[in-house]
Amino acid sequence: MNIKWLNTFVTAATYENYRETSEKLYISQPTVSVHIQQLEKEMGTKLFEKTGRNIVLTQAGRRFLPHAKAIIESYNDGLHQMTSWQQGYSQKLTLAVSPLIASSILPYTLQQFMKLHPQIEVVVQVSDSHQIGDMVHNGQADVGLSRMEPYGGNVKSEVLYEDRVILVVPHDGGDLETSPPIDVEQLLKEETLFTYNHPVYWDELLTEIRSIYSGIRTMVVSHVHITKRFIEEGIGFSFLPVSTVRRELMEGRMMEVHTDLIRLPVAKTYLVTGNAGREADLFCEFLKKKF
Repeated sequence: MNIKWLNTFVTAATYENYRETSEKLYISQPTVSVHIQQLEKEMGTKLFEKTGRNIVLTQAGRRFLPHAKAIIESYNDGLHQMTSWQQGYSQKLTLAVSPLIASSILPYTLQQFMKLHPQIEVVVQVSDSHQIGDMVHNGQADVGLSRMEPYGGNVKSEVLYEDRVILVVPHDGGDLETSPPIDVEQLLKEETLFTYNHPVYWDELLTEIRSIYSGIRTMVVSHVHITKRFIEEGIGFSFLPVSTVRRELMEGRMMEVHTDLIRLPVAKTYLVTGNAGREADLFCEFLKKKF
């Protein structure tokens, strides 16, 4: 049984149209027809029937579909295992990481860990913080790094480190030592505040900001990297964990504005673990030494 026939069959079952199947697989429509015919010949039964320009699975096709998907999955997993072995990997570690962490502390941390443990293949799944606890609980990930504490499920969590949240604005091009300080009250009245780019601290922070100036103009921007781009373009300002803007501050693309008007929160990063093996233990030990 040819794996290409199976792949064509599963794709055709999804799109129920030979033309769309051919476009998805980058093959011609006649090739799609040949693959289906060859598979039907080997199976000894019809897998599709035509309904106008479309196709639908027969009863036999519906019964075979989950088995075809399982064969393809097993085949792809086998290829991945062989590739990993050829690359020198003998162990595997899957991480579930929030976008904030993936774009800030993870690159350097991961680089150092991989140098210490070249035999461990690391897979990074970037997911929203509220999903990470479930991913570890369900075995989709061995270790999670989340910006919020997971609730429920058979997982353990602990604070890995705490991050100062700071007020950041676009750099005005002036000298930090000689330029006049930025007036925070004027900033609140005149500029747009980007909110909810972090899953935890915004409700309380907004309440405090509105107690100072109730007419603050806000814009929800749910991702930190988009928030940072908007700030650099001069569209507005925000309150972000310092680890997420450290490079922009060093390179002079943003400025930190110090203020005593607002009690700034602390952003916590949580290490989430379940019942994973030795690879997860090694990674957790490494992280705790780093932070």
